[in-house]
Amino acid sequence: METRNETVLRIFESDFYINEMVKVWEEGKKWADWIAELTNRYGLGKRVLDVPCGVGRVSSYLVSQKFEVTGVDISDRMLEIAKRNVPNARFIKGDMRKLSEILGNEKYDIVVNLFNSLGYYNEEDDMDILFSIKSVTKGMAVLNLDNRDYVIFNMPEIRYSYVPPYMVVDTSRFEPTTSRVEVIRKYLDSKGNEVGSLEYSQRYYSLHEVVKMAKRAGFRVVDVLSGYSWKPFEIGDPQMTLVLSTS
Repeated sequence: METRNETVLRIFESDFYINEMVKVWEEGKKWADWIAELTNRYGLGKRVLDVPCGVGRVSSYLVSQKFEVTGVDISDRMLEIAKRNVPNARFIKGDMRKLSEILGNEKYDIVVNLFNSLGYYNEEDDMDILFSIKSVTKGMAVLNLDNRDYVIFNMPEIRYSYVPPYMVVDTSRFEPTTSRVEVIRKYLDSKGNEVGSLEYSQRYYSLHEVVKMAKRAGFRVVDVLSGYSWKPFEIGDPQMTLVLSTS
């Protein structure tokens, strides 16, 4: 039977998933602009760790704004694209649960964990990720997650989206006893034929759960915002972005 680690890696190495990430490249600029504003507001340095960095869509725009960027990701395929598209950043293969082993004594002014990157493993692993992030943060960390309380009331059972050249069809089921969403994602060509599929499970968190985990990891919660805006988070917002400090 495939382990959860193997399942996660299989998803992120998939041609279909990578195609989706490349198609939403421009979203990285919005996050990079927000991170630049964060730097100005709190007087932070410009040494950033982007983890997981994926195909480099945030790293690319951070580099263009004169940040010194290191990206860490578990996927060889994604790192190949990141290195090709963002030659002025440093990219390293590694598991975000073990950042201090990967980076040694390096510390970063800002560590960003974006695009709902927790929940693919189990809760203990997510806690390990937060401890790991804390170990390499000397300034602030940013944790961006989908809001469980929004998801359970607004997630359609079937969702259609077009990611050229495919129609993507997600069939989702929320399991309330575990707060995990089970997803079957199918990719259809222009004739409606299924050309590929992915299945995965992801744990979703409510704000109070993430706050408790962040404090347990040794962070202080400075602010909670809605996505890449500066609007204070409200319970009905799709995303929550926690600004965390080490002091």
